Amino acid sequence: MKKIYAFLLMAAVAAGAMADEFVSDGSGNVYTFNALSQIEGTGVTLQDDGSYLVSANFTISEGDVLRLENNDVIKMANSVQITVNGDADFAPADTAVVTRDAEGSNPKGFWMLGENGNANLKNVTLEYVGVVFGGLNSSLQAYNCTFTLHNGKSSSSGALSFNASCDNNVVENCYFIENTVNAIGNGSTNPVGIIIRNCLFWHNTTSNRNKPQINLSVGGDYDVLIADNQVIGGQFTLSGGIGLSNMMGLAHSGTNIIENNYIADNRYGITTIGSVDAIIKNNKMVNNCYETNPNNGGSCVSIYDSSSSANIYMEGNWMEGGLWGITVPTGAPNINLGKVEDPTAEDYNPGNNTFVNNGNGGVLYDLYNNGTATIWAQGNTWNVEEQTAENIEQVIFHQADNPDLGLVIFMPAHQEGSTAVEEINAAKQQDGLYYNLMGVPSEAPAAPGIYIHNGQKILVK
Repeated sequence: MKKIYAFLLMAAVAAGAMADEFVSDGSGNVYTFNALSQIEGTGVTLQDDGSYLVSANFTISEGDVLRLENNDVIKMANSVQITVNGDADFAPADTAVVTRDAEGSNPKGFWMLGENGNANLKNVTLEYVGVVFGGLNSSLQAYNCTFTLHNGKSSSSGALSFNASCDNNVVENCYFIENTVNAIGNGSTNPVGIIIRNCLFWHNTTSNRNKPQINLSVGGDYDVLIADNQVIGGQFTLSGGIGLSNMMGLAHSGTNIIENNYIADNRYGITTIGSVDAIIKNNKMVNNCYETNPNNGGSCVSIYDSSSSANIYMEGNWMEGGLWGITVPTGAPNINLGKVEDPTAEDYNPGNNTFVNNGNGGVLYDLYNNGTATIWAQGNTWNVEEQTAENIEQVIFHQADNPDLGLVIFMPAHQEGSTAVEEINAAKQQDGLYYNLMGVPSEAPAAPGIYIHNGQKILVK
């Protein structure tokens, strides 16, 4: 009986502690940390140095707003979690900092879970704390923010983590620096629509977990754009660059684009897993080779698709210094690395991918097709002195090496001086249509740019 009484007493104490947590009343109020420091029971106190110490959990209810003011410094104690079910207005004019209260403290950070609660983050530095966002009917916008040294206590999915499907999210001009876990991620069952643009990802996943710095599950009608970023690894043996996955086999109709990124010094550059449709274009990948066992990774690009339903388009990528150039470990995905024979075809692709010094064990591997599908790979520059069929065959593994594997169609290769414009011109189109540089025809120019019209190159302004 004494043991039962002790257990009941502990439960009552825990329930009392939860009841004492401050929860706003949802009546439309705006709460600053200064205002919270003047409300008894919030756990927020103003310090002598002008910072605010948060020593207890509190919740901002739906309908209310939590606001960071200009030059705020917020210090969160160990295990403290701030839950925002309303709106998070974290957009000071110049700067604000959220950090831990002392060395060794591991606060849980911000959980923005309101279905209708938007998050606006601008000019904020978050040290040792992260953000979990779950606004089903809302979005997160982050501009000019820094996420650094995240301790992984709020989520193992990222310093910025999404735990519910939502659309219209934007992360732009932000810095993700030396976070314990990866920088941005979401769950396998909750795809999100997001733009990640012009950000720096530097040495994330310092715990050396098997995750890329940007780790997104895709699906549904959500669009993903990852563009103009620098993704620099810390030469960790398990952490990769950019990953898109659909391991749950979710139906998908959205567009996933990875373009114009510089990706270097990771375990691998880009990977897609499962039924993923992606355009991978004009990325530069250098020295993504820090996998210790070549059989387990180290590719500039890896396309893993046991479902045989992925659609991957690659154009204009530079791939250098990987243990492998492009690998297809299994399955029969539809991969278009270059298809130049018919400039009028919907699947026309000028290729223009370049391979430089990718290999392991003293052997160069530009493209390793261990799957069963035919891969079109025309118009590319291979790591050989002369772009001849005999030479290129030496850096490609496919049906010619194992009859059970898919064929790689790699001729014609890119020749010095050959351009997409010249290839279209060579077709001598005389049908009166306007062809853009991807070979797509239209009766009139769809937008300003360069077109081929009746075999002539024209500029439409």
